[in-house]
Amino acid sequence: MKRLKFVHFSDLHLDSPFRSLGSDNAIVARRRKDLLEVFDDIIDITKRENADLLLISGDLYEHLYVKKSTIKHINNKFMEIERTKVFIVPGNHDPYLNNSYYKNFEWSDNVFILSDERPKIEIKELNTCIYGLGFEGFYKDSFIRDEIKTVNNEVLNILLVHGTVDMNFTKKAYNLLTSEELSNLNMDYIALGHFHNRKDNIGQKGTIYNPGSPEPLGFDEEGEHCILVGTISKELLNIKHINVSRRHYKSVSVNIEDIQSNEEGAEIIQSLLGDLAPQNTLLDVTLKGCTKEEVKIDGTKIKELLDESLFYVNVEDRTIPTYDYEELKNEPGLKGLYVTKLMEMIGKAKNEKEKYLLMKSLYYGVEALEKGKIEEL
Repeated sequence: MKRLKFVHFSDLHLDSPFRSLGSDNAIVARRRKDLLEVFDDIIDITKRENADLLLISGDLYEHLYVKKSTIKHINNKFMEIERTKVFIVPGNHDPYLNNSYYKNFEWSDNVFILSDERPKIEIKELNTCIYGLGFEGFYKDSFIRDEIKTVNNEVLNILLVHGTVDMNFTKKAYNLLTSEELSNLNMDYIALGHFHNRKDNIGQKGTIYNPGSPEPLGFDEEGEHCILVGTISKELLNIKHINVSRRHYKSVSVNIEDIQSNEEGAEIIQSLLGDLAPQNTLLDVTLKGCTKEEVKIDGTKIKELLDESLFYVNVEDRTIPTYDYEELKNEPGLKGLYVTKLMEMIGKAKNEKEKYLLMKSLYYGVEALEKGKIEEL
């Protein structure tokens, strides 16, 4: 049987609102442009690889935010690869709704939308059958249609799925499936989408692949992001990864107790970037620890210093002013007893969040006992 070449990606989320970046409209606009540029790169790779198929496993765009100009751009790029057949399965962010562009836009002749209306498409000239298991709405209870359960083993069978596989931890229905039931479908390749971090060789047969998002979208998506390029026949499945991301997300936590100046703090934070290019990095910084009276560490100033070199930076100041608590423990009366008890609880804290809240309670309590009032941090 002839070998086919395919490109597989998912979860690009074109026209994403990028809520984690707050109200910085210029940064949000630049990130949306990043996504379009990544999409254009994927089309260029599809051309370069001379791919027979482009497989898109859901969440290509954001239904609630996507502009018609973006849809036109997508379709124009699909027209550039007219020899390649494009298959899209809708996800929970771009579901196959009555008012969706999937239903109401005139797509290029080489584009096929897989849905409950059309869950299976045969390509006789490629001796291949493509199946889809996607979303008709923003949520979906898992079920596998009969058309997908019965396959012709004389042809290549490829299934596009957008859903949660082997991770039943959500209260909302995001097409909850298991790798075992997917593997039992006897597909030659299962193009998975939904989770934004890459996962290869899923299931007993090693035919399920989740490429993750080609461009990271938030601070919980650190690391490399890519698309998959595959060569497939009945006897062969070969997958390679191509990195296409524009930016990188990084979260760091810095204890400021031994830092002597804002400039030193900024230098320490920059050193934590490793090999990441600062101009392409979105950085989330948490300052923690107890501040000293004689050292004026200012989170706003540190952000200003980092802004000079980073694409985007957010600084959350979770530092706490301090007293000499060891000395206060020895005071007679309520103050000494309060400090002693809180210090014992801090020493037994189960995690950093609990420790931080207890440290704030300690400071506020002493503040009230010392001054008769509390000044907000």
